[in-house]
Amino acid sequence: MVRRAHIAVLLLAVCLGGCGGYAMFDPASTAALSSSGASAPTQNTGSVTGSTDKRDAATLNALFASAGQGGSDDRAALTVAKPVVLASTGDVSGQPARPSAKETVEPRGRAYLFRGVAGLIYSRGMDSLADRIRHAGIPASVQTYLTWRGAVEQAIADYRRDPAPIILIGHSMGGDSALALAERLNSESIPVSLLVTYDPSRIADDVPPNVERYINIFQSSNIMGGGNVVQGSRFHGHYASFNLKDHSEIIHINIEKAEPIQEQLVNKIVRLSGTPAAAQGEAVPLHLQVPADAAIELWDSGFPVQAHAGDTLKSLAAAYHVPLWSLAESNAVSVRAPLAEGQRVVIPRHVVPMATPSTVTSYAPTGR
Repeated sequence: MVRRAHIAVLLLAVCLGGCGGYAMFDPASTAALSSSGASAPTQNTGSVTGSTDKRDAATLNALFASAGQGGSDDRAALTVAKPVVLASTGDVSGQPARPSAKETVEPRGRAYLFRGVAGLIYSRGMDSLADRIRHAGIPASVQTYLTWRGAVEQAIADYRRDPAPIILIGHSMGGDSALALAERLNSESIPVSLLVTYDPSRIADDVPPNVERYINIFQSSNIMGGGNVVQGSRFHGHYASFNLKDHSEIIHINIEKAEPIQEQLVNKIVRLSGTPAAAQGEAVPLHLQVPADAAIELWDSGFPVQAHAGDTLKSLAAAYHVPLWSLAESNAVSVRAPLAEGQRVVIPRHVVPMATPSTVTSYAPTGR
């Protein structure tokens, strides 16, 4: 039997999404990249929301949280969430080290971000992420999921004028819009350097072949999102899917707001222009379900290595500085079982080139 909270959420989504709702009247949603590549100024969202809006937001937050957690107890929506478990810059299995001054490449590109339904209240993580991207020196616009068709025309015109890397990011239905925009760019033979979706819907499109790197951060348990987006038949880029269903501190309405995840994405975006995707060799898709007690680290794909007799997943994890659970997820091998000579093992990797592994294992990759 459908719970009253679920009905309320669905009615809200219909009201807000059917004719544009809040999204169509959101002043910030009209921000788009100018023909010069600079982003239009973003209005202060704090001035938009008054005390009445805050009360409404609190009510909506309770409804969305209840729906996102399965609605087993209406009071659960009011529970204070646990801190998000994320990789830290000081963890060897966390974010990659920052490049030295000699390796730094001037960041280039344009980012197009899309909020989901009820964009004035939710999906505001897209605004803070856009601010981070702009601060890194890359123009970024934020729009609602309903306005992607206008954004794609701007993206095409900008790319024809100056073929800089294109970054597409969307939350919820905004993720669906980002995928649809990528498909439209594909029809124009325009590449997408990075496409990121935060908990898109279950009816989102597949990843088109013009996408060089795709990252999906989702929760299969979310009824508001839960989209496990797959590669299209002609897709051959870097692919990584992260299912956070075991992270109970995350729900559909806060998944895009986690600051450490945003920092990882900005680091990737800054390095795009200096790291061609095609130069990184074979890209093995990653499908990872992140354990509840594990840090959320965003790899771009996997790459295969050949083990020597006596190697184990544990020794390879130490050699390549990746957590053991990620190798267990990527390879159907016991963490204690010895690996056979020449056995293929998939190692998660970041957009930046990997460092030479330590001598823990007898295998060392060549030509990297």
